[in-house]
Amino acid sequence: MPIRLLHHAPALFEELTRLGMLCVRGKNLTAELVAIADPGEAVLKGSDRLLFPGLGLSLLPSRLAGLHALRLARLPQHVGMLEFDFEKGSFPLSIAVPDEFSAGSRLKSFVAAFCAEEVTVEELFAWRAEFTPAFEACPCCQSIADQRRACPERHPLAPILADLAELRLSAHCRLIGSGFDFSRFITTRALSFDEGTITANDDGGDCVLRIDPAFAHAIWVLPVQVDGECRTTVRVYDTLGSLNLELSVPGDQFVAPWQSYCAQACSQ
Repeated sequence: MPIRLLHHAPALFEELTRLGMLCVRGKNLTAELVAIADPGEAVLKGSDRLLFPGLGLSLLPSRLAGLHALRLARLPQHVGMLEFDFEKGSFPLSIAVPDEFSAGSRLKSFVAAFCAEEVTVEELFAWRAEFTPAFEACPCCQSIADQRRACPERHPLAPILADLAELRLSAHCRLIGSGFDFSRFITTRALSFDEGTITANDDGGDCVLRIDPAFAHAIWVLPVQVDGECRTTVRVYDTLGSLNLELSVPGDQFVAPWQSYCAQACSQ
């Protein structure tokens, strides 16, 4: 049974940082980023942005619509999961507590401290449907999406990630969600194309990037100055025109070849 928590409780995020190692999953229409790390202390930046430096995660508490604790049978290695729902967000931010790090006691105490009520799965889905915008692609966009899923290795992001894997480059990966921003460095060890997705596994084994090419509608490859350093930056926009994912590596030597991958994909 899902448990609805008091998501605006003053001590909520302070107690969250005391859970120890966390497995964080951020998702949007085109990408999913999963990583395990210690959140460290929470830092308030400005009037409404909460940073977790250890996780590379930032949240907008004012956009938080709800928080639920769930036990998922499909994740037996985790004692439970917290799901943060944000206004106008189609996908919750999920945080699991790996069993080997906590034995379940810390999460149970956290849920007990902020428990509001138990709800059914059906009630949770109905509640989310009230504020979650439904995304339905037009027949033309859906047809193109199906083609991209059928051949993910033909998407220009595939050779870009293949270059990262072959050259063992550490890329800064930033996933943008509704109400949150999640960033990690990933050194791709292996690349796979299962079930229509492009999956990059980090060399350290504690980070995974999955890309659904179906609605990765536009890709920009350009040089960007970051703190005085030039970086080759890849920006991925979904069908709705929203920035979903950003990848970057030092230098500008990959701008031209990665732009050529995009041009080749457009000519096919």
